[in-house]
Amino acid sequence: MASFRPALAVSLALLLSGVAHAQPAASVSKSPARPTAPIKAYELPQLEAFGTAIYRQDIAAWLASDALTAKVSDLRAAGLKGWLVQDDGKTAKVRFLRDTGSGLEIGYDVVVDGKGAGPVTEPADRKLTDEERLAFSARQAAAAAQPAACRAGYNTAMVKNPDGDGWIVWLLAPAPAAGAIPVGGHYRIFVAADGKTVKQVDALSASCLLIEKPKAAEGKPALAFASHIVSPTPVETHVFLSRLYKLPLGVGTNGGKDIWIVEQGKVRKAQTK
Repeated sequence: MASFRPALAVSLALLLSGVAHAQPAASVSKSPARPTAPIKAYELPQLEAFGTAIYRQDIAAWLASDALTAKVSDLRAAGLKGWLVQDDGKTAKVRFLRDTGSGLEIGYDVVVDGKGAGPVTEPADRKLTDEERLAFSARQAAAAAQPAACRAGYNTAMVKNPDGDGWIVWLLAPAPAAGAIPVGGHYRIFVAADGKTVKQVDALSASCLLIEKPKAAEGKPALAFASHIVSPTPVETHVFLSRLYKLPLGVGTNGGKDIWIVEQGKVRKAQTK
């Protein structure tokens, strides 16, 4: 599966995400402002779990979006406002929300599993549950709190906060071209249980760093490498990108003194002399 979204998928993200279309592409910042507070620290198993959740939701949203755009020719006219991904670790239901003049409701559902996206269906009951309504509100609140963007077309993923009430929402910088890996520009945003109050914004990088995807050598993926300065270990977006691009990612922290290998959803510290 390619890891660069075609123009159609990017257009859908622009229309529905509530992130990138807030400012035109010409005004997108190349150096996003980073909050001064340190980012929240997590143990490696939690970062790995976050990275896998982001990956699964990103793939599900991508495949479901392709299925939806093949069925609905004019998403704006259909009143599409965004989506939610409900993932149990085996299958993911992508719920596309719309507003046709009577308020927010479920417009379409697409179930994604290991075989790909299923058919686009319309639910008999279009009413959002209280949990869905709060989750979508949290997603929109996080999008509005983004300090800056590296480029247009940000995507999102979100989970319930494992440390308490509310959600963690990730704003994910897109790749500008095939072969470019967007290591920088991602945000982790904590939203309270009310779905409105942004409690903390973590910039998961210090810049809009892009690295070129290395070519495989003798049938094995080459190691990509990036420096990381906002935390002493890699973060969940390194896990996400390693899985998305199907390659090991080397991450240097502590001024290059510590080298980590991120591969197949796991993070380990490399042996150094």
